[in-house]
Amino acid sequence: MLRKLALPHIVLAAYCAGLCLALALRPPGAASAAAGIAALGAVVAAARGAGAERRARWCLPALLTGLATASLLTGLLVGGSRLGTLERSTLEAYVGQRPALTAALTDLPAVKEDQITLAVDVMAFGGAPLREAAHLRLELDDGRSFALDPLGPLVEGAIVELDSVRVEPLPEPRPGDFDYGRYLRRRGEQVLLEGRFADLRLAGRRGGVQGAIDRLRQASRAHLRSGVRPPVSDVLQGMVLGDDEGVEAQVVDDFRRSGLLHIMAVSGENVVLLCAMWSFVLALLAVPRLARTALLVPLVLTYVLLTGASPSIVRAGVAGVVGLLAVLASRPSDGWLLWLCPAAWLLTVNPNNLFDVSFQLSFGAVLGLLLLARRLTRLFSFLPGPLAEQVGITTAASISTAPVSVLTFGSASLVAVPANVAGGFVLGPIMFLGMLSLLLGFVSSWLSAALNVVGGLFIGFLLEVARLFGRLPWAVYEWQGMSLGLLLAAAALGEALAVCALARRAGSGVAAYVTEPGRRASLVTATATLLAVLLLLAPGAPAAPDRPTVTFLDVGEGAATLVQVPGGPTILIDAGPSPLAGALREHGVRSIDLLVLSHGHADHVAGLEGVIGRLPVRSALLPRPPEPSPALERLAAELRAAGAEVRRCDAPLALSGQGWALRILPTSAPPGEGGNQGENDCALVVVAELARQRLLVPGDAEGEVLAALDLPPCTVVELPHHGSRGGLDAGLLRELGPRLAVVSVGPNTYGHPTAEMLGLLAAAGVPCARTDECGDVALTVGGGGLLATAERGP
Repeated sequence: MLRKLALPHIVLAAYCAGLCLALALRPPGAASAAAGIAALGAVVAAARGAGAERRARWCLPALLTGLATASLLTGLLVGGSRLGTLERSTLEAYVGQRPALTAALTDLPAVKEDQITLAVDVMAFGGAPLREAAHLRLELDDGRSFALDPLGPLVEGAIVELDSVRVEPLPEPRPGDFDYGRYLRRRGEQVLLEGRFADLRLAGRRGGVQGAIDRLRQASRAHLRSGVRPPVSDVLQGMVLGDDEGVEAQVVDDFRRSGLLHIMAVSGENVVLLCAMWSFVLALLAVPRLARTALLVPLVLTYVLLTGASPSIVRAGVAGVVGLLAVLASRPSDGWLLWLCPAAWLLTVNPNNLFDVSFQLSFGAVLGLLLLARRLTRLFSFLPGPLAEQVGITTAASISTAPVSVLTFGSASLVAVPANVAGGFVLGPIMFLGMLSLLLGFVSSWLSAALNVVGGLFIGFLLEVARLFGRLPWAVYEWQGMSLGLLLAAAALGEALAVCALARRAGSGVAAYVTEPGRRASLVTATATLLAVLLLLAPGAPAAPDRPTVTFLDVGEGAATLVQVPGGPTILIDAGPSPLAGALREHGVRSIDLLVLSHGHADHVAGLEGVIGRLPVRSALLPRPPEPSPALERLAAELRAAGAEVRRCDAPLALSGQGWALRILPTSAPPGEGGNQGENDCALVVVAELARQRLLVPGDAEGEVLAALDLPPCTVVELPHHGSRGGLDAGLLRELGPRLAVVSVGPNTYGHPTAEMLGLLAAAGVPCARTDECGDVALTVGGGGLLATAERGP
């Protein structure tokens, strides 16, 4: 058996295992080296101590064991050394200081409302030369905005300067939130740099090889955007270059839900197409086969750098180089080597790549193809033409990547196979036209424009396929723990596999085995018993509260308030910054009767990405700001497409029922107020009433705007704008007379809630409940009033 094992497989697999083991053990280099020498010495001593016949019989196993052990310990040694290097930071010594900064951008900016994040390579700090990767977070001044321009000056390679930046330690995580600090730490970054966007200066562009790659990428980006507009240009750019920063969130969500998101990851198909195109060109130039194969190696490496060297393209690039070297050596390609070599390279560069989602999805998909694709293709051989292979490959990749999707995103697409069958056939033409456009653009922009327009037709079709399949109510399986549906599906699959195994053992087909006399009754009895056991053991779905309840949901630095009335409506006021569907289901929400959006900022509406299309929304109320809000316009269109009745609230609106009432009050910004705060103040303010107790939900409307509404006394007040300065003053607080203040807040760099607001509440004797400390804050009707309960904390 051991003689059939390929030596490179054993060595590479053991080396990769050692690199992964280093993440857990973090051994000192000397200890790893000593252990390796001791292990090899033990193997040699055992071999010498055996007799000649025994040595001959055990020579190969001993050799393989020794090599595997040596490779494992080498991986452990290299991994520990690399992790130690990544953890060393010169910038940590500057924490709490404000030195000057010179840095080069290494990626496109990430824009989120009034904050811009730049991935940079620090070149000088405090006037001293320095080379270290970091993230620079810049705040926009009120009234200013920033639009991402992939062809503008603030792109990869731009050298930026600031006279003063704050050096902050990495943020600490909150339970249930994305650990941004750990994400940066795994990338080898140990601090976070902060400053003001208004202080940023452009000081030129970097040169050398990196500068040449930057200029080439800029030119390629311009070629792919010639003649077409978003979202077509953004999707084409993402498919060919991996630049998906500009793709609309809804398009990304449609691709994810339909199982087509893999098209936005530059991968093996790009490398194969690149090699095929250049091989054809070189063949036309009469370049000999071996010479053109050798020339393809630097072309593949250049393309990897051109696309940003994400784990998925590095995997494809290394696999492509290994395949080309096999051709040069006249050796057949080996699928497992094409899987192990890129893994060894990426994990050597940074063992933390193991935790990167793109690494996991890319290697998981290829692993599924190696293990399952051939078997599944045979299983679907009854399908006509090339469908059997397409369905088999897509099913294999979907099965192998589903665990990663569920663990990372909390969901997995159930329509990936039909969506890829329906739209997958256009991926080849799009990639071919895109790669051709990228190359011919260096000849003429007119050629690029013509090719992009033709490719745009295919992309338009692909967008419609993603929208059609992604917005089906059952398009996505969402992990909700061990639900009854999951248990039933697992039981049905287990029973089917058991029946197939029994039928094979009996030497008959499944249909004949099941229909044999006397067996049908046994099968029905076993199925009924299994079903009864599952019904008894399965946990029940979360139920809505049995009394009128208002819950200020813990959504981080944002706001979402849920009003539930038994026998009455379910009302959601704002939706927080991240997908909210799971949290709503935990509160027993099956549908939303009324959705009220205070304004269009992402920290109040972005969570709808996980709600629209998954939970029915019957009606929605949106504000009408003086200047059109692209975010609100997009949400209005998506809500209408999902079947909701959407209205703009221009005048005060009152709704009521048995035991509840709701007033929605439109506001307007004070004269001269504009920009970000102007949109905050042109909002919808809600006054809810349960058991004759009023609750104020003001969103981000503040001070002067609220005072103009002539608000009634309220038992509970949510602090405006997450407790920012100026949200309330002593006079307005006295008029409202609350007995409890709630702050919807999460980790932030704005200082929310401010010391001024907390001091104001303390002076008035009003207790304060913060969602970042207390979790969900629920107010339930009981005892003739409202009872407040917190999920956790004080």
